[in-house]
Amino acid sequence: MAGAVGSEQTGPITSTPRVDEAADELYALPPAEFVAARARLAAAAADKGVAKAIGALRRPTVAAWAVNRLVRSGSSVLVEAVELGERLRAAQRRLHGSELRRLDRRRRELVTELTELAADGAGGLAGEALSQVRDTFTAAMADAGMADQVRSGRLTKALEYSGFGPMTDEPPAPDDLSARREQRRERRLAEARQAVEEAEERIDGCRAEVKSAGAEHARLLRERDDLRAELRAAEKAAQQAGRALEKAEQRLGSAEDARAAAEAAVAELLG
Repeated sequence: MAGAVGSEQTGPITSTPRVDEAADELYALPPAEFVAARARLAAAAADKGVAKAIGALRRPTVAAWAVNRLVRSGSSVLVEAVELGERLRAAQRRLHGSELRRLDRRRRELVTELTELAADGAGGLAGEALSQVRDTFTAAMADAGMADQVRSGRLTKALEYSGFGPMTDEPPAPDDLSARREQRRERRLAEARQAVEEAEERIDGCRAEVKSAGAEHARLLRERDDLRAELRAAEKAAQQAGRALEKAEQRLGSAEDARAAAEAAVAELLG
């Protein structure tokens, strides 16, 4: 049995090519640039469903990003590690102890080499992040499903192998067990911290939405007030025009009366 401490969001996020394209771009970026780039790509998406899917992509931890970066580099060491992992699992199923020990020695060498390559590619890693990178490569070589997650290049969290028993036929020493327990504690702490970061991201996103909606609401209120002012001005102008019309009609009536009187005088003189 194996378990992964990481996101299920590691393969193709959706069948939509635009989302896959955005995911490839985002998971190639350092974590510090991820949120701003995600917001930019989501805002640029014409389709609301695509924008929502892009906005749901989770920012990777430093360790996950370092692994993703190495995967995207096409490292031949990683290819060898994946192949050796398959052979190692086959040897475990056949219970070939001598072969298993030989493969396991090479496995440890490859895990160390991959960890160093990933750390160098990320500009240097230390402490918890370095340990998580090592655990992720160990998990990928122990479990085919985890290997697929690593090869996707879209990890958001480190992976951890938690199978029954060790990967070789040699029992772990007590010190190793203590170290593993401490590592698990550190990983749980890292997960909790990651959850806090993700919650803060959502809060920042919601605040941005509130700010944008507030600005739009204020703009519409100003537009409404401007329209009301224009309506009042138009009503006033209409009233003034109505009074002017009334006076003009009165003057017209007076002029027509005067003309009638003049015509009557002319007719009388001619008669």
